[in-house]
Parts: sequence; structure tokens; C-alpha cells
Amino acid sequence: MGFLRDSVWFSTTRMYGMDMSGCVDFETRVSEVCGVVNAQTAALIDLVAEAIASGECVGHGLRSPSQWVAWQIGVSLGRAHEYVRVAGRRAEFPVTFETFRRGELTFDQVAAVTRAQPWMDQRLSAIATCATVVQINKIVRSYRDEQPESESDNPPSQCSIVVSEDGRLQLHANLDAEGGVIVDTALAEARDALFQSGRTDVTWADALVEMAQRSLDTITSPERRNRFRVNVHLDGETATFTKGHAVPPGLLDLLCCDSIVQPVWERDGVPFSVGRAQRAIPERTRRMVERRDRGCRVPGCTNDRWLDVHHIVHWTDGGTTDTCNLTTMCRPDHTRHHQGKLGITGNADDPDGLIFTDESGRVIAPSGRASPPTGPPIKPDSNYAHPTGERLYLRHLWLEPPAA
Repeated sequence: MGFLRDSVWFSTTRMYGMDMSGCVDFETRVSEVCGVVNAQTAALIDLVAEAIASGECVGHGLRSPSQWVAWQIGVSLGRAHEYVRVAGRRAEFPVTFETFRRGELTFDQVAAVTRAQPWMDQRLSAIATCATVVQINKIVRSYRDEQPESESDNPPSQCSIVVSEDGRLQLHANLDAEGGVIVDTALAEARDALFQSGRTDVTWADALVEMAQRSLDTITSPERRNRFRVNVHLDGETATFTKGHAVPPGLLDLLCCDSIVQPVWERDGVPFSVGRAQRAIPERTRRMVERRDRGCRVPGCTNDRWLDVHHIVHWTDGGTTDTCNLTTMCRPDHTRHHQGKLGITGNADDPDGLIFTDESGRVIAPSGRASPPTGPPIKPDSNYAHPTGERLYLRHLWLEPPAA
């Protein structure tokens, strides 16, 4: 592999015919920084594994190690899932993790290797130091495909929804054969219906939105219709959806042509509430609270669907139905509160105004905070060497499992 790395560099300098000394110096600096980052990430994964083994990541109302990791480290829940998965395979891939700790592998390379079978550890870790993540995944898939499929290899149907910072929705579904045929047929019918109505440029995305619109149109209960209505909040010349994503001007003009407009009166930027006049939360107040909180307010919780609106000071204790006394909570956290396992105090209209405590009375920190470095990072045993960039020919690669 070292020869391949040298030969690639030699062919690059000859091809362009220029002085690459400056680039060499820059690449050296990059490799040194990457080596530190890799070694420190390996130390972080070791800490995650230690926290899981010791039970430190349970309690405080946390429902999974991934939630604890996302809360403490400040990463997305998807990234936290991957940290936890990789940490759980440390014992099966000792060679890979030692290479990781030396700074010679990135986290993404290690994550790809740990999707393989443990017997591939030593050989695959050596290949990984010269291979891209895409190439490692390709190797792992090629050997996974050779294994006979069992019932445990057929995972249950799954569907995930992710909304980006700009409001775009990413939908990923992995369905069994029966469910997949039903969804595929329904999408084909919706697309055909739009085409028959004159939409000659209809796409599969249009068909998906059409299916969703039909589902919403079937709601007959006024209460459910209000609960699942798409709301646009107007504030002067700006408009946002309930979760705070801006509505483009063109789309706003379209929506205002055919919509139900229900004003929400405000004083000093705070909607009028109903105080002690009624216990039930009016629908307009619920929408404002959901727009303000945009998810469960409990630290570490990432739920932003199927939320309850909770009276911080209970109605029976004299609490009012005002926005400052209302907050959104997911059902599990709401249940824990009423079981006495989660305390809540403060002003919900203040972004940092709520204080949450566990059943022992300890304050739950809003998030983990990194400690500023007090000196230069510890230099790892090795610097990181980037992948060679050469093509991967699987027919020339053969990994043999150990003899039984």
C-alpha cells in the first residue's frame, strides 16, 4: 500500500509538471491535524463505551444511550446513534480501534469497517488506511452479500423523517415486500391522477404530496382537522410555518389565495391568553406554544411530534392558561412529570426560563458543554495518511475467514 501511495503521488507531480513543495507542506499540516482529530475522536468513543457499560447514560429521564450522547456531545441524534453503534463493537475490532487511537483512521472509516464481520478486523483495518469510506463500504457489502440470508437478516419495515434547517423534508422508507407494493401502487395511482388532470410534468414527489393531501382531506372530525391543519404564522411581512421555517414569498401568495385566516391577537409580541377563564387550551394558543417551543422542551429530548401542551403550574394549583405557564412535552416526559420523576419551574416565554430537575432534585443541564483546551492537544503516535484515490478492483481482493 505504501508503494501505491508513492506511485500515485509521483504520477500526479509528473502529470502537472509543477513545483508541489508548497502542497506537500500543506498536506503534512493537514495530516497532523487529522491525526489529532482522529485520536481524540477515538478517545471520545472510548468514553461513550465506558458510559454505556457503567450505566452513566441512563437516568435523568433519558430513554436511550443515543439520546445521552446527543445531549452531552452536541451532535445530531443520527450521529449519536452511530457513535453508540461503533462503541458497542470495540471488543470485536481490537486492531481497527488501536489503529484509530493512533490517529491513522477517521471515524467514518472505522464506522464502515465495524459493519463487517469481526474476522475481517486485521486485514480490513490495514486496507482502510489507504481506502476511502466508499471503497470500504463496497468491500464490506461484497462479503455481506456472500452470506446466506436468514430471517434475522430481514429487518422490520422502517420509515424516518428528517426536517433540515431550511425546512426541507427528507423521507426514507425501508419496507417489506407487501408494504412496498402498496405504497408503490398508491404513488403510481396518485401520479397518474395528476397526469390525467393535465399535469404533464408531474413527478414522484408531486405524487407523494398528492397522497398526503388526500389523507388530510378525509378527516371529518373538526377537532382532528384543527390538530392536523398546516398553519402559517403571519408577522408583518414575514411568514413561517409552526416549526419556524420561513415560507417563500411565492408560496405564501399561493396559500393566501385559498386558506382559512384566523387572527391571533398579541400584546408586546405575546398572544392574548385566557388566564383562569378556562382550563382547556384554545387551539390558537396551542399553535402559538408549539411554534414557540418547536419540540419537547425537556433537555436532551428531540421529539417534535405528538406533543402535549402542559400547565407548568397545574390548573388545580392555581395555574393559568397563559403562554408563560404552558410548554410542549412529549408523552413519555409528560407522564414522568406527573409521576413525580421530572420537575418543571419557570417562565416558558423566556427561551432559557425553564428549569428541569430529576427525581432527586438535581438540575438537568440544558446540554453538555465542552471545556476550553488549556494547552496544545496531545500528538498521536502517527499522523493520518489520506486514501490513495486509486480505483478498487474487488476481483483482486480476497479475504479469508479463519479456519474453524
